[in-house]
Amino acid sequence: MKKHSLFKVILIVLGALFVVDGILAILGYFVPGLEGKYTMISFGDVFINFAQSFYYFFDTAVYLLVLGAFYAVINEVPAYKKLIDNIAQKVKSHSKLFIFIVTALFAVLTFVTGLVNVLLVFVPFIVAIILLLGYDKLVAISSTIVAMLVGFLSSLYVTFRDPNNYYGYSATTIERLTGISDYTNLWPKLILLVLGTALLIFFIDRHIKNVKDKKVKYELNESSEAYVSEVKGDYKNIKTWPMIVILSIIFVVLVLGYLPWNTLFGIECFDKFNEWLLGLKIGEFSIFSNIIYNSIYSFGNWANLGSYMSIIITLIIFTLIIKFVYKVKFSEVFDNFVSGSKKMIPIIFLVIITYTILVCTYNHGFMSNIITWISETKLGINLFTSSIISVLGSLLHTDFYYTIAGVYSPMIALIEDQSMLSTYAMAFQSIYGIVSIIGPTSFLLIVALKYFDVPYTSWVKYIWRFVLMLFLLVILILLVMALI
Repeated sequence: MKKHSLFKVILIVLGALFVVDGILAILGYFVPGLEGKYTMISFGDVFINFAQSFYYFFDTAVYLLVLGAFYAVINEVPAYKKLIDNIAQKVKSHSKLFIFIVTALFAVLTFVTGLVNVLLVFVPFIVAIILLLGYDKLVAISSTIVAMLVGFLSSLYVTFRDPNNYYGYSATTIERLTGISDYTNLWPKLILLVLGTALLIFFIDRHIKNVKDKKVKYELNESSEAYVSEVKGDYKNIKTWPMIVILSIIFVVLVLGYLPWNTLFGIECFDKFNEWLLGLKIGEFSIFSNIIYNSIYSFGNWANLGSYMSIIITLIIFTLIIKFVYKVKFSEVFDNFVSGSKKMIPIIFLVIITYTILVCTYNHGFMSNIITWISETKLGINLFTSSIISVLGSLLHTDFYYTIAGVYSPMIALIEDQSMLSTYAMAFQSIYGIVSIIGPTSFLLIVALKYFDVPYTSWVKYIWRFVLMLFLLVILILLVMALI
């Protein structure tokens, strides 16, 4: 029963959507702010939106298929297994320190780049090491996924859809979207990053001690996805340095490709090199554009292909490189690629359901009605009411862009005290990150829990104390910001 607990909870959220929908429909007859502005969500709309979600978020589904396939392929490569073993052996005597460094590293990288879609690529690799060190899946997910979300809720940059390109995504700041200076909240975010990361490390350390002392036990299923295959043949003659180089290049290339150097930092060298490369000619014949590709994007602009498309292409290319470097049979690569893709289908199904909730919520606009109604009551839009709105909006919008467009933008437009805009921006980003750590509609959480086969109920029992402590920390920082 617990194996499918996440699916059941997501269905409960979908059911709650209909309850809220019905309440608003009834209120529409009595509350002037809602009258004549509301359309019911029909059951037919839900089924149509479910089908359309595959179209709207097709690249997300392909990304998950390719990610699962990539690791299914390299899990069978002896060099990858040896690399995992070597790292585990070298850090074994300081394994807890390794966990804490990994946690801090994921948080800081997300804080600096905001590229959670890129960092997710390396989560299975790190998790394999952590599990080989003897720690459980809760520690592994906390040190990677939760650390990323702690970094995200305080991050300088967030990945956001380009308003001039429907399929393009780019890193920007929540402050820029609010209409204030990019680094207005730099110090509060730094404080939140440091204290939030320290709190997470403390929480993980306490869990490790409790497990060791047999004071706590959670129902965790065994999962082959978290482990790599046994090495066959002569272990000593297996070379790991090509695998290290390949994984390092993937990381560097994706970060260079997705972080908008020109837009954020004014660094134009990548754009100028790309322009020069495409402009190379022999007479009137364009060499690169005619022979290779005529629409190649420079580093910093890969998101113009979509949130995940450049990652998909990169992983496929390096899967083929691994095949040739380690002389893996094409039939084995193909079989493992297909097998890994198939195992991601249940994850994709759950993700599409959450996107269905998003589409239903966004298309019918009842969040805007709730925001308008609250703004016209005696309570009005303040830090308390905006926080509640942000929690509900984050739960119903698994994609950050739609949370901004459907919740934050209409809410921030009603703020009269312009001096408080920075506080509202900080509050919204923080709350979205916190909800993503425990909310059943969180994209990263769904991927992690289903991929590593962790029951959602076990996760909630484990993580709720940390979420509460983190929430109290955010409230404290917001109160200080409001008073200054």
